[in-house]
Amino acid sequence: YRQIVHVIFLPSRHEERTMRSKHFLFCVVFFSYNASSVFSLSSEALTPSQTSMLGKSRRQILQSSGAVVTKGAIATGFGAVFPSAATCAEPSIMTKGNTNNPSNTGLASKLAKRDPALLRNSVFNVPPAAQVYPSFMRGSWDVSCQFNGYIFPSDKIPKSKLMGDFSVPGFQKCSIASIADIGKEGAVQYKMNIDVNTGLHDRSNGDLASQIDAYLGYKAVANVIHDPKTNPNRLSIVFVEYKTRNAERIELFCNARESELYEQEQQQQVDAADGNSSTTTPVFVCSEYIRQVTFGGGPDVGVARQVVGNYAHFTTWKKVDENRLKGNILTAAYLDPQDSLFFDEPSKPVAIYSH
Repeated sequence: YRQIVHVIFLPSRHEERTMRSKHFLFCVVFFSYNASSVFSLSSEALTPSQTSMLGKSRRQILQSSGAVVTKGAIATGFGAVFPSAATCAEPSIMTKGNTNNPSNTGLASKLAKRDPALLRNSVFNVPPAAQVYPSFMRGSWDVSCQFNGYIFPSDKIPKSKLMGDFSVPGFQKCSIASIADIGKEGAVQYKMNIDVNTGLHDRSNGDLASQIDAYLGYKAVANVIHDPKTNPNRLSIVFVEYKTRNAERIELFCNARESELYEQEQQQQVDAADGNSSTTTPVFVCSEYIRQVTFGGGPDVGVARQVVGNYAHFTTWKKVDENRLKGNILTAAYLDPQDSLFFDEPSKPVAIYSH
């Protein structure tokens, strides 16, 4: 029980062409590790040096500003990277006593603690079901999203050493597909369409393509293949040839999902005679743990370059009114088992970005 098994299978282009007629050998890597430190959710306070790592853009991490959504037209970020309550705009969560409340161990409770150590990578997984969005989010939305900051939470890997590891998701363009340019200055505009009947988000309908193009600033995506009904956990992105340096094709594999819908109680000031009243607002929290394989041109002619990245999106959506949502996206970047720094930080995020 003190061993964790990582199964790694990265097919090359040639292997993919022959994958229907061959059996495959999986490389199984065993390593010993203290199981309690991998699976425990102990709260660890940030040190002053970690707090000082809050930054303003990928061009310094590589600069800062969150996400607004209006229906048929924009969600603004209501939380910075969460090193302390003072830097987060989101108020404390107050919930009513019903079955939709976040549990003490649920995703919303985990995010409310604002502790990077709780956002561990998902280790052993079964194929997750498709994400179904609540009724207040269904329909067509115009999204305006801005970078809100970053933090390097690891106390085991020095910042200077981590900055030299270009395989960390977010350090290079297209290394996080849906946010292709972490730290891009100014608001990024794109579409989000949630099926009004099923609540599924089919990203092959142009949503993801418009999002990537908006971040890169040009028409980069030729095609997106995704069917949330038959296989919600795999998505393929094909780029326009010879236009994007870091990627020709991206394969995304979702290893785990979590979601929670609850009502947030808000106090309203009324006249002195009647006192205060309260209303509730629906809040939807969800997460996706992604393994991304990026194929691009390599230094050797005819040999594709493959880069593997592991990250998770933790997204919070809050209803403002019938035509507006507020949202926050935390993206936690993890080290891949093939990374030379992996054993220094095998499960906790080494970088967290906020939008």
